[in-house]
Amino acid sequence: MSKTRLALKYLQYKMNACTDHDLHSPFVYNLYTELIRNKHQYYDFETLNQVRNQLLQNNTSLLIEDLGAGSKTFHNNRRYIKDIAAHGISQKKYAEFLYRLANKFAPATIVELGTSLGLTTLYLAKACPRSRVYTIEGSESLFNTANSIFSQQKQTNIETIRGNFDTAFPELLKSIPSLDLLYIDGNHAYEPTMRYFESALSKKTNSSVFIFDDIYWSPGMEKAWHEIRQHPEVTLSLDLFYIGIIFFRKEQKQKEHFVLRY
Repeated sequence: MSKTRLALKYLQYKMNACTDHDLHSPFVYNLYTELIRNKHQYYDFETLNQVRNQLLQNNTSLLIEDLGAGSKTFHNNRRYIKDIAAHGISQKKYAEFLYRLANKFAPATIVELGTSLGLTTLYLAKACPRSRVYTIEGSESLFNTANSIFSQQKQTNIETIRGNFDTAFPELLKSIPSLDLLYIDGNHAYEPTMRYFESALSKKTNSSVFIFDDIYWSPGMEKAWHEIRQHPEVTLSLDLFYIGIIFFRKEQKQKEHFVLRY
């Protein structure tokens, strides 16, 4: 998507987005006040910010094997860690949102598609120290960099898997009892996103939360996001522009979709 089209999409989002004053759903209102309006700084945030700052100052270059839809920021496969940290991972406020979300729902099994440098993985793992976090990355250099960071942080509840999502994710699904939180941050194209979503449905539960990054990254991603939130098993969807979130709560008798201002 061109910068102009993305800017127009963002303007449209801002015009349509609602705040807590517009929310009549108690569940969504509580999510908004606890996860978005909440400015509480968890103890882990200081450590995670230190890791982020170290990455932003890291001049090491990596040769990236990009197995997904490519990058609109980087034009070659030789990239500096500091540039990946600045443009290729979750912004601080969204990473902290993911931490709060995971901390609130305490999912036993978390799966992330797209480890990158591993910083977002750390947010999820530190938010739920008793959970098991599985993260899949296709690039060997990113995989090794992330593993080094996890080791430095002594984060033992993360299991890293190197491979193509198309093969590694179905194999992982066979080995886990349920998929309580799924974060898809890679291969931003229509067909693979739909495949991962449909595969993941086999291990969802009533309390599962699925998160999709960059839902307006491309027309294909926007189409995927529209179809996913229309799926009959999805009862609630939240649009925060950069990320989309879906729930499967059967106690939600009527399907609802909210565009939330962040």
